[in-house]
Amino acid sequence: MEANDPHSAAPPTDDEVERVVRAGPGGAIALAGVATVIMMAIWFAFYFFAFLPRGIIH
Repeated sequence: MEANDPHSAAPPTDDEVERVVRAGPGGAIALAGVATVIMMAIWFAFYFFAFLPRGIIH
């Protein structure tokens, strides 16, 4: 890609970068939270439907 390519986007200004940084990583935190809840639900499903029905190991 050439530096004078008219289709390339202009570099962001300092104000635009500051606005994005100020917004924080909200989406990443929400995604991590949803993934954690899904994994816990899968773990509980295995616990209740696979481990508990087998009974106590003697």
